[in-house]
Parts: sequence; structure tokens; C-alpha cells
Amino acid sequence: MELKDFASIFISALAFILSAIATVVSTVRGKYEAQRAIRNQLSDTLSRIASTNIENAKLYHEMAAKDPAYYQQVSGMMNQQQASLLNQAMYLADQVARFVTAVDMNTIALANYSAGDVILAEKYYRKAIEVSANNYYRSLATRSYAGFLFTQRRFEEGRAQFRQSISLISGGDNLTRYTNGFTYQMWAWNELNNAGARLAAEQLFESAQNEFKGMDNESVRKTSIDALNEALPSLAHKGPTAGPPAAQP
Repeated sequence: MELKDFASIFISALAFILSAIATVVSTVRGKYEAQRAIRNQLSDTLSRIASTNIENAKLYHEMAAKDPAYYQQVSGMMNQQQASLLNQAMYLADQVARFVTAVDMNTIALANYSAGDVILAEKYYRKAIEVSANNYYRSLATRSYAGFLFTQRRFEEGRAQFRQSISLISGGDNLTRYTNGFTYQMWAWNELNNAGARLAAEQLFESAQNEFKGMDNESVRKTSIDALNEALPSLAHKGPTAGPPAAQP
């Protein structure tokens, strides 16, 4: 075989290899673009879920007492929309599982809880813990799950999860103290209002206070302690118990 024949074969083989590489790159790029598009759809859907919750809360505040029939009618339509968005969010999350964050999973969990589906709610609370990028987000996801367990009267499981949440991050910096302080606050609220364990709630209230008092930022320290007292006035001022902390499911 002459040299020119070898050259021709080599060029043909090289062209084939380059074509194959280009095909693979194009396929991978196309798949990535499709996943990114789905990820964007998921973000938009979760944002719409949050917006619907806010609108429903506003409607309740403005119309529930003034015109109950109107409120029920419009709220019912919002709930239908919310159910549709929730199903879409779960479908999209399954399509791009490796791009879904703990915050996304927790949002879906809370939406399921609000819709009354505690089985799916627990599934996604657990998923939020599993996909957490680091111990900070794992701590937040774990305490949300703990709060959910208290609402189901699974108190010992809930306590174990609260302990786990606190153990995940340690140190004396402001972020750690605020995070663990708020976890103690959530735990105290649940002990008092869901488990009826006042002594445990008082001890946890003190733990929350100690964490907040340890922060060296005066403004954040004062705001955190004031919020703690407002969330648990029966422990702070011997008054009626207020609503749950904002992060409570």
C-alpha cells in the first residue's frame, strides 16, 4: 500500500473521530441546556408557589372577616392553583434531581404539608436533608423536619432531629449562635405548644437566650432576643403563647 493510501486512511479515520467527538459534545451540551431549562422552570414554579401563599395570606387578612363567602371562593381557586403548581414542581425536581437544592426540597415539603399530604411532606423533608450541600444547610433542613415531626406528635423522633440539627454546626461566631439559637427557639415552641412539655420548653428557651446573648453584634443580638420573647411570651413574660416561628412548618 502506497504512502498516499495510508494518508488517505489516516485522514478518513481522523475525520470520523472528530465527527464522533463533535457529536458527543453536541449531545452533552444539548442535555445540559435542557436540564438548565428545566431547572429554570423549577425555580419559576417554586417562586409562584411562594407568591400564591403570600396572596392567600393577604386575602385572609383583608377579606376573611369582612366577606367569608368571597374569601372561601377565591381561596379555593388559589388552593387549586397551588396544587397544580406543586405537582409541576415535584415532576420538574425529579427530572433534574442533581441540580435541586435543600431549599427547593424544603419548599416542596412545606407546600405538601400545607396541602395536607403529610406522606409526601415527610418524603421531601428527608430529601432536603439528603441533598444539603454542607452542614449549615443540613442543620436548617433537619430542624424543619424536626418541627414537622412534632406536628405529627412524633415527639421523641422530633427531639432527636432537633439535637442532630444543633450538633451539625458548632462555634462561637454570630452565624452559628444565631442558627442554633433559632433552632432552640423552634424546639421550645414545639415542646410548649405541641408536646405540652413546659419544663423542657423553659430550658430550651434559656438555651436560645444564651446563644443570642453570645453574639457580639448588638443590633442582631437585641433583635434576636426580642423576637424570641415575642415568639414565646408565656416563657418570657408569663403571657399568652404567640404563633410559631417563621420557619415552622
